[in-house]
Amino acid sequence: MKLAMLYVLIFPAAILTPTAIATVVPAGLSSISNPGPHGFSQILYAFTEAGANNGSAFGGLNANTTFYNVAIAIVMLLGRFMMAIPALAIAGSVAAKKPPPRAPALSRPTASRSCSC
Repeated sequence: MKLAMLYVLIFPAAILTPTAIATVVPAGLSSISNPGPHGFSQILYAFTEAGANNGSAFGGLNANTTFYNVAIAIVMLLGRFMMAIPALAIAGSVAAKKPPPRAPALSRPTASRSCSC
């Protein structure tokens, strides 16, 4: 159960944490073309696409800076490999479980049939 929660929370954490950092660091803010909500959307979209291993960004975001190259690379690694670790752990725990005991087969009462042929 804890592994499933970890699996669900890795992707949002991998996206929202660098987005929050990029919105307060001057290196992250210097690359957006439109300040305000659209600039925030540019940053959020770039990290969301990186986490999904697509690697695209809005046209207004200059993602070819050292800050964004490193941050997007880290998010790509987290999105690809950190999601696999809890998934493999869940699969391993399911494979290690013993199957439940089988219920005994119900025996049908056999009725003696007499044939009046």
